[in-house]
Amino acid sequence: MSQRNIRLFFTTGLLLLSMFAFGFAGDRARPNWDSFGKQLVIALNTPNTGLQVSAMQRIIQYADSLDIYGARYAVMDIFLKSENAHIRRLALVTLNKINSRFDLGYLQLHYPYEKDTMIKKHIAAVLLDAGWNVPGQ
Repeated sequence: MSQRNIRLFFTTGLLLLSMFAFGFAGDRARPNWDSFGKQLVIALNTPNTGLQVSAMQRIIQYADSLDIYGARYAVMDIFLKSENAHIRRLALVTLNKINSRFDLGYLQLHYPYEKDTMIKKHIAAVLLDAGWNVPGQ
């Protein structure tokens, strides 16, 4: 069998498999947003940083479809305790998507005491995006 035939066979198999998996799924293809949101909150409360990061990414991606208000405690905890600036910025964006006035108020109080200038700029951006005042500006 030539290389071209192998690729063609493999591609055809993938197409048929995807058609079978997605084309005939019917009602099972509809996501269960309540269950998904609960699982994301559970993932945020694990000590596994990779799982926490993935959960925050999914919250940002699907925030309009999820009820993730309960995730705000874990996300704020990640923001405050993480030593990784990238994870802290991801937590800030996640908090912005959750849009809790309590968390935004805390960020407003925390702003003057933040030592990392990049994180401070991101806090200001989150506050301005939410229509809040940035202290000292």
